[in-house]
Amino acid sequence: NLPPAFDKDAAAALAKQLAVASPIRAAGSPGAAAAARWFESVLVPYGFDVRREPFTADVAGRGRVHGVNLLALKAGLSQKTIVVMAHRDDGGVGPGANDNASGTAALIELARAYAPAASGRRVRLPYGLVFLSTDGAVQGGLGATWFAAHRRTVLAVLNLDAIGGAGRPRLEL
Repeated sequence: NLPPAFDKDAAAALAKQLAVASPIRAAGSPGAAAAARWFESVLVPYGFDVRREPFTADVAGRGRVHGVNLLALKAGLSQKTIVVMAHRDDGGVGPGANDNASGTAALIELARAYAPAASGRRVRLPYGLVFLSTDGAVQGGLGATWFAAHRRTVLAVLNLDAIGGAGRPRLEL
């Protein structure tokens, strides 16, 4: 019982929706807060409880920046997890459709495939999946760094970043 296939058209529509609704998503900005609310609202109908993990960091030239990571969990048979992540923020010059509304949209579409309210409920995974939406990537990966410093059971991380561009996808290990 595999989950439904990834729907690239749905992911493209989500990326456009985020880029239009919140074209400026610099960490700590009103646009970043709106993008976080949008992300949560998109996942809730699928049955996910989205957990907020706020953090604060000092950023050169900007001072103290407040951000929030958002997590949706698909439990597995083990406490160990595989993290699929994408950052919501952009460089603040908008609209950030490729970097990184595209990664955020792909993250949502992947989460949908494993959603508790969908056929994904029937899939028993050996490991948990964490669908992680981070903030502050443009300022040096602030949200990802905060997340990594507070987790001990992560087996692997897949980072979806700027995947909607015209070039060929790049895999870095």
